[in-house]
Amino acid sequence: MKHLLIVCMYVLLATKLFAQNNRTDEAAIKQVIKQQEAAWNRHDWEAFSGYFTDDGTLINFVGQFWKGRNDIVEHFKLLGDCCLSPTSLKFEFKSAKFLTPNIAVVYIEETLIADRDYDVPFRHYKKGETDYKMVTDVFVKTNNEWRVTAAQLTLINQIVSPHNSSDKH
Repeated sequence: MKHLLIVCMYVLLATKLFAQNNRTDEAAIKQVIKQQEAAWNRHDWEAFSGYFTDDGTLINFVGQFWKGRNDIVEHFKLLGDCCLSPTSLKFEFKSAKFLTPNIAVVYIEETLIADRDYDVPFRHYKKGETDYKMVTDVFVKTNNEWRVTAAQLTLINQIVSPHNSSDKH
């Protein structure tokens, strides 16, 4: 019985310590998200992509698969002038699920606003138009730094799932 109580105490202590680390790690992940948002709004695609691991992957909202930080930054640079620079971005952290102390699945809502009229191959955007996306990121912690190792963006269809934020444009 004494051994069972000792084991239970260790389990409770470990659970409490892991929960405290989660709060610290969640704050660090939120900081990375804020830094990515700031990099996007400066149109600094190197900095934005710098938060991915070397072997990170990104599936964009039209289904393109980009593999590796170099590929990700090259695609952002390629799309920058035509499709990304006329926009500003806001990330809203939704939740994080820690699979281990060094791996977290993070859900973010992206709000992309057209800062001026612009055209992309499949659409014309007018100033003020807004797209919403859900972003699923897998973060990994290496050398006490959190980075994105996998990201997938899903466009929120406003007919099927209207955005209900109080700040909707």
